[in-house]
Amino acid sequence: MSAATREPRAAAAGDRGDGGRVALRVAALRVAALLCLVGLAPALGGCGVGYYWQAGLGQWEIVRQRRPIAEVLHDPQVQEQTKARLRLVLEVQEFGSARLGLDPRGQYRTYTDLRRPQVSWLVVAARPYAFESYRSCFPIVGCFGYRGYFARGGADAFAAELRGGGWDVLVRPVRAYSTLGWFEDPVLNTFLDGDPLALMGTILHELAHHHLYLEGDTVFNESYATVVEEEGVRQFLRERRPAEPGLYRRHEALQADRALFLRIVEGGRQRLEALYRSGIPEPELRAEKARRYAALRADFDSQRASFRIAKYQGWFHQPLNNAHLVEIGQYHQRERAFLGLLRREGGEFPRFLAAVAALAAQPKAARDSALDALAKEPLDRP
Repeated sequence: MSAATREPRAAAAGDRGDGGRVALRVAALRVAALLCLVGLAPALGGCGVGYYWQAGLGQWEIVRQRRPIAEVLHDPQVQEQTKARLRLVLEVQEFGSARLGLDPRGQYRTYTDLRRPQVSWLVVAARPYAFESYRSCFPIVGCFGYRGYFARGGADAFAAELRGGGWDVLVRPVRAYSTLGWFEDPVLNTFLDGDPLALMGTILHELAHHHLYLEGDTVFNESYATVVEEEGVRQFLRERRPAEPGLYRRHEALQADRALFLRIVEGGRQRLEALYRSGIPEPELRAEKARRYAALRADFDSQRASFRIAKYQGWFHQPLNNAHLVEIGQYHQRERAFLGLLRREGGEFPRFLAAVAALAAQPKAARDSALDALAKEPLDRP
């Protein structure tokens, strides 16, 4: 999967409680927080018991099938490709901890084979004439711009409800998420398919969330984790794979393709935002919106030959709407600012992570102002 369309990750910090009703109440809050943070929380106003039941069963399926990776590596029934990918996971995790300064908190030491290509299904929604996401807000953990289901039917039903309310909606499969210490998260078989560069990025992205997660600010969390992912993979390849220059060149080509993809998407988004601010009547607005999405596809088609590896035809030629662009923004809206912060810290990840933590401790207005300023600085890659 390309970094530009990576799944939203969800995570949480822990709490504790003991004794009778207090323990039960804390456990209930903990489950509610977990369901929210893995993209499985109800909308404002609550939901039926069936929702919690399917969510609990889905998480239990993941937990109960965990096996220590060390055991899996000695199992003659496990394919060698799976073992090779698991060894890579352990190496990247060690690098993230020892070299980048990420705190893994004991994660990704076990493996679960779900025997399916996705772990869950994600629902993202946006207003039809604004890039404003549908958000679910909860006590303790804050607000989130997405929601997920272990069963496709549940995701489709919620999506239909949102479409009935006039929202633009996206439903798509999710290959990875973390619970940030609520459980000891296993590596899933859904992580391991495809390009090994994507696997490296997934592990570093999730470790970034384990290391630091700011409640209620999806764009901050995902943009920061995306920078850790992309720059961390680059550093890993330089230091741990110097004998494989072709792999490094492939990573750089993929990043150049991603940058072009984001420029095309951002150009389309700016044209649509200008339209939504125009104040023209809704029938004209609807027709012009369709034309501008068609223009976005045409912009991609005119530059298709410039992509080297990641072609993106499938993304641009699906039925696009505002939810697709909102999701891209969640992962990349603040990416330039965090790259600027990494540059300011000399490319040293431990210093960068400390600076990110200091930003996270600020009130949102001050944090956003600092990120706005960072995004305006000239950007030289560290």
